[in-house]
Amino acid sequence: MNTIHLRKGSEMASVVLAHGGGVRDWQRWAPYAALAWSSVYAALGVYWAVSGRGFPYTSETVSDGLGPLLGRFGPGVAWIVVMMAGIPAEAVGMAMLRGVRCLRPFLMAAGTLLAGVLLLLMIEFTLLIQLAYIPFVVFNLLTGAEFGQVFLEGLAQSKWTIAHQLLCLTGGFLWLAATVSYARRSGDACLYCGRRDGPEGWNSPEHAARWGRIAVYVAMVVPVLYALTRYAWALGIPLGMSEEYHRFGQERGEWISGLFLANFALVGAVLMLGLVQRWGEVFPRWMIGLAGHRVPIALAVVPASIMSVLFMVGGIAMWSGLDQMAAGAVASGQDIVIVGGPVLLFPVWAVALAVATLGYYYRRRGLCRVCGRGAPGSSASSPKLPNSLTSKPEK
Repeated sequence: MNTIHLRKGSEMASVVLAHGGGVRDWQRWAPYAALAWSSVYAALGVYWAVSGRGFPYTSETVSDGLGPLLGRFGPGVAWIVVMMAGIPAEAVGMAMLRGVRCLRPFLMAAGTLLAGVLLLLMIEFTLLIQLAYIPFVVFNLLTGAEFGQVFLEGLAQSKWTIAHQLLCLTGGFLWLAATVSYARRSGDACLYCGRRDGPEGWNSPEHAARWGRIAVYVAMVVPVLYALTRYAWALGIPLGMSEEYHRFGQERGEWISGLFLANFALVGAVLMLGLVQRWGEVFPRWMIGLAGHRVPIALAVVPASIMSVLFMVGGIAMWSGLDQMAAGAVASGQDIVIVGGPVLLFPVWAVALAVATLGYYYRRRGLCRVCGRGAPGSSASSPKLPNSLTSKPEK
């Protein structure tokens, strides 16, 4: 790590340069990684077209209603999106890397759209379901119950589908990072923190602490409501359903699995509190070996960002199948508001969690080690750095 000293008037400002190539240097390597991802996905598309096998958006793969949302538009639209995520996306990425400013609105819109499609339309709701069922599966494996083995066999059969979901999840975040990096380069902002000269506004630590706290409390409502309904069913209370349907669920063991899902939701709610609590910044005393150390920002931001995407995917899937859900609820004697309400609120959970995560990042990012902006009371008078350290486009 190198340090340069810049003199401004009679004061000396020290700016620490970030390591090259590390996780903290994502602003530089993410655009190249996004290009590499599109190259890999283009090759994968060619394989699907030539071999006629493995294409993930056929009518068979999405017939259960839980498949990727892109598949619901038909194979033709899916093929167009797959092709656009390859070579055309590489052209957009190259223009971003060259710092083309005349096409800035188009490039930013294209990068954001591609990231949104990859994250929201090309990922299955089943990815969230499989993640949520992990505690229940572990319990079944330890007790020798059949469900654990059946679940693992299902994972083995869908391993390539899961791999594709993870590939799209990775590509979506890479393209989002690449677009943010380009926006900073072409917008005369610091490449590393995104700040410009002048006082900070809504994204200042003080403001972020306020609206971030509100977002956390809003986000906690959904998992708490979800957990309450599942606890009621597990305790023998037929909340929002007929006695007959409740007994049917008991015989199948559905309410026991729902109990584990309720615990999963409550753990998520508690972890969200860390975005506004002291223990979300410094490891608490009971964490032996880590107590007193600062919590890395990425340790909270990365998993929270992933979960917000998965919750949004789940919410969109539920809302898109609302007619079928309502018809099934009427046929089985369920109240769609009580039984399906918490799940239909997943988009609220997703947006609130994303906002809370952004607030956590803005509140904790502190002084930029590259441009020197962000110090209390000095955001408008930060030292000027050489062009190689700012957001000037690389020609």
